Amino acid sequence: MASTITRHDPADVREIAATYEQHTAADVTAACDRAAAGAEVWGRTPGPRRAAVLHSAATLIEQRADQIATDITREEGKLVSDARGETLRAAAVLRFHAGEAERTHGEAGDAGDPGTLAFTRRRPLGVVALITPWNFPIAIPAWKLAPALAAGNAVVLKPSSRAPGGALALVAALRDAGLPDGVVEVVIGGSAVGTALSDDARVAALSFTGSNAVGDAVRERVQARGARFQGELGGNNPLIVLGDADVAHAAKTAVGGAFGAAGQKCTATRRVIVERAAYEPLLAAMQREVAALRTGPGLDAASQVPPLVDRDAQKEILDAIAQAVSAGASAVTGGHAGDGELEHGCFVLPTVLAEVGPGMTVIDDEVFGPVCAVLPADGIDHAIELANATPYGLSASICTNDLRGAFRFVERIDAGMVHVNRPTPGADPHMPFGGVKGSAGSGYREQGRAALEFFSQSQTVYVQHDVP
Repeated sequence: MASTITRHDPADVREIAATYEQHTAADVTAACDRAAAGAEVWGRTPGPRRAAVLHSAATLIEQRADQIATDITREEGKLVSDARGETLRAAAVLRFHAGEAERTHGEAGDAGDPGTLAFTRRRPLGVVALITPWNFPIAIPAWKLAPALAAGNAVVLKPSSRAPGGALALVAALRDAGLPDGVVEVVIGGSAVGTALSDDARVAALSFTGSNAVGDAVRERVQARGARFQGELGGNNPLIVLGDADVAHAAKTAVGGAFGAAGQKCTATRRVIVERAAYEPLLAAMQREVAALRTGPGLDAASQVPPLVDRDAQKEILDAIAQAVSAGASAVTGGHAGDGELEHGCFVLPTVLAEVGPGMTVIDDEVFGPVCAVLPADGIDHAIELANATPYGLSASICTNDLRGAFRFVERIDAGMVHVNRPTPGADPHMPFGGVKGSAGSGYREQGRAALEFFSQSQTVYVQHDVP
């Protein structure tokens, strides 16, 4: 009998949200067999026909959005409004890449020899693998699947076993839209499944989103056999607040960036670095903003901060807070798990930490939850220095009314994505997404037209049309 994975509702762990079959390494081999056959069919399918499938799948997802969102919330915990927005985002990503599949990609021009035309074309890689996380269970699979399929590849997808339901809903829509058999296969399981997928010789490329520790191990295995690797790894994202900034706006920006989705975003604001003149006013304003937030179940329309994904995540966050407090930090808001009606869920109250410093987990590492550290800086140069004092470089933001300061920040910050007077989270389907330093698993970007670079290869063609 096949083993199973049981997921409990993060808002009340006494309730079972879903149960899934757990796959094995042998299942991965069988999935790659089917994908190899599917790649032969899909790779020869004209771009406009690929586009039609993606468009149809997007329509089905839009029609099913309410049910998909409810299922995601029961399994992963996020606000149902966020889950619905994420589901519609997945549909938008499919439509964007449907448009890319309809276009001709390449360049044409005269060759060096007379009577010869030279042009380039993009070709699929064949079978590609995707390993996706639990925090955006339908959007991240969509933004990997869509360009992979638009480019003509077959895909073996391994969603996180913490929340695979969104990925399964996405694949169901693609199949119902007419995607041929074998073009997308799904495997669910732990490290043995991931290792088998990384090692299969038919997998020409693997795209991964997750922690640095796991991502680095996957990259080594994939690149050791000469396959492509794309990684979107961790982040320890700073928001700089200069003394001239509007304090109320900066506080809303910080709190929204730190505690949206309970801080379970790779782009969430982890550190707020404030010029000393604005430090105390901003800290007070953040306290007021947090006091107005309601922590509660994702299916409750009044909730603003949902639970963490499971008890393990809850413990990890509480341990990080305790380590900071024992090292001298003070929790000016939150700092503990939910009580009363929340005690059966995986809740951590939104936590703002002051008096923080190096050596604390909340400063040095990515703490994937509703925790935000606030620290002072002596001017913009010091603030940028503190912001860059991390091995990560995913997203960064600044609040200021000084145009010169804003562009000084843009030029000097070590981040793949930069925001001015906006929170650190935020990305559009048509714009490249990715980081630098430890946040970047490779030089390949996700989303936008840039995503197609990873999932295809260029072929240069010379045609001599003036034959003597």
